Amino acid sequence: MVEDLETYEYSSQNTPSLQDSDSQREEYIDVTPYLHVVDAFEVPRWKYNFTRKNFSSHPDKPQLFATAGNKASLFRDRHDLLRQRILRNENFVPPAFSNRDKGEYVQLTAISSLLGREDESFFLFGMLTQMEDGKYYLEDLDSHVQLDFEEAHQTTGFFTEGCFVLVDGVYTEDNIFKVKTIGLPPPERREITKSVFGQVNFFGAPDETLTMSQLKKIEESQKDVCFVILSDVWLDHPMTIPKLRTLLTGYANALIPLAFILMGNFVSEPFLYTGKDSATYKEYFNALGSLIGEFKELCQHSHFIFVPGPHDPWGGDVLPRPPIPEHFTSQLRRQVPNAIFASNPCRIKYCTQEIVIFREDLINKMRRNCVIKSRKNGESDVKKHLIRTIIDEAHLCPLPLHVRPISWSYDHALRLYPIPNTLILADKFDPFSVNYEGCQCVNPGSFVSTEFQFQVYYPGKKLVQLSQLPPS
Repeated sequence: MVEDLETYEYSSQNTPSLQDSDSQREEYIDVTPYLHVVDAFEVPRWKYNFTRKNFSSHPDKPQLFATAGNKASLFRDRHDLLRQRILRNENFVPPAFSNRDKGEYVQLTAISSLLGREDESFFLFGMLTQMEDGKYYLEDLDSHVQLDFEEAHQTTGFFTEGCFVLVDGVYTEDNIFKVKTIGLPPPERREITKSVFGQVNFFGAPDETLTMSQLKKIEESQKDVCFVILSDVWLDHPMTIPKLRTLLTGYANALIPLAFILMGNFVSEPFLYTGKDSATYKEYFNALGSLIGEFKELCQHSHFIFVPGPHDPWGGDVLPRPPIPEHFTSQLRRQVPNAIFASNPCRIKYCTQEIVIFREDLINKMRRNCVIKSRKNGESDVKKHLIRTIIDEAHLCPLPLHVRPISWSYDHALRLYPIPNTLILADKFDPFSVNYEGCQCVNPGSFVSTEFQFQVYYPGKKLVQLSQLPPS
């Protein structure tokens, strides 16, 4: 089954006719050298310098056992990254440096500058936090102020503790800021960021020997190259292996994908650290390795990328999660030489395209922790809220640390800056594919729970197809 692609915001020019396809078909090129998987723990760490107006390598080396100073740096670095992006937005550029009228210029005010300026309107930027029970504050690098949301108008997005927001309102005599409008930081399209900081390797992939134009030509000529994306591949479900056999048989007899991206959870119940569960978990991957090993063409030409889910070992409940340990996957690695066990999140560089993969049930967590409850709860609105929050915040998980712990030194591995070409947000929510600010956001849904649905991404066509295996 393939969903109506018009809902995914693709125009007809992205889907060439058979005649066009035949006339434009070019010689086969091995694109394997242009595929790179980047582990979250290998992503470069950059820090913005407001004095020099540039990014430089972070002075602190990442470490799993971080200090309290690393926790403070986590939020300061997020603040600085977003603030420099905001100040480059046309709405915040002073009239002397833009073509806009003075009345259209929005000026940010530091919270420390509010004292003594009661009953005046201001535009503030900072992080939402709860310093007292039931009382929310906006905090920037120097100060904080209590917020009153009683008359606030909310724009699209999930507003949780830990989010950085823009608020418009009035500072009152009782030192409370009455919010009129609350919104997320304006996004910046990928090409703008690259034009300003094109020399900075935010993504972490190795430098290519070919130019961008050469890579683009290869990418567009190989239109049949595809990624098959599955999430919640429950190996303990009785129908998973038979359905995977059907899937692999179909692709082995037709189009061989560049990569199969299989995401956890790989078991339907949380992994328990007992001898019995460990042995059983290992047997599941042994069976999967035996299945894939039957398809020699796929083993030789396709990559199998495994991304752990929240229920999989190892790494506890802290992001980023390391790959599934080799103890459980040693036999599969021997049978499938192109198997790659990646971290969660992880990144894929293919020719000119940057793809970010994140397996997390974000939607429910974001909805439960909203400071302001959304008046719109429709399915399309929920997707829109989630995607805008993730992209505008330039972060995969802008939740408070007590809700979703993040390793303080590796918070940069969850940043989305610049905006990637494709963002795979694997959630147990219904499948979707939405284009926002030039980024194709894809959710394959739960493979088992959605009657064995999955997504297929064609980078050469910039096309996403929702597919489903036939019923037994």
